[in-house]
Amino acid sequence: MQNCDVFLRPCTGADLAVLEAWAPTGNSRTHAMRFSHQEAGTSTYYLAACRQEPGAIVGTCELRWDGCAASEVPRCPEANGLQVWPPVLQSHGIGTQMLGLLEHGARERGHHTLGLGVGDPRPKRLYLRLGYVDTGQDYLDRYTWIDEHHEEHHVADRARWMMKPLTGGRLEAGRL
Repeated sequence: MQNCDVFLRPCTGADLAVLEAWAPTGNSRTHAMRFSHQEAGTSTYYLAACRQEPGAIVGTCELRWDGCAASEVPRCPEANGLQVWPPVLQSHGIGTQMLGLLEHGARERGHHTLGLGVGDPRPKRLYLRLGYVDTGQDYLDRYTWIDEHHEEHHVADRARWMMKPLTGGRLEAGRL
């Protein structure tokens, strides 16, 4: 699938079993949690597929309309949990296409910026190339996962907040 023309569609309840088979989240039930946010109206949980093979999921991302859960970052919609799966599909432009479509969707809803958190230098370089600005704001990305014994594990990973102007303006670190 080296030539993948990506399209996004919102997740449906019928997709949850397929998503768990595609990218298992075990007892954490991450796909179901993201779908519940969509059902509550606070986000859209998007599935990515290639027009060449529309039944095959190649990625997911939750677009949180109410922004990042961390209160210390500037308020704007957040692209959260963007993933391309399986790993053999990564670094072929699928994530870049997904971000472009997410940006378009946010712009259509009247938003002027899109934010995302990043903890790994490799995707950060990509986001910078795509016009995201490093705001200089570090925060703790907090989440919980549940192991096979149903024990909760609370995680707080350091992340850097990045934002992109969607309406042709410019953002500069320190002036957000």
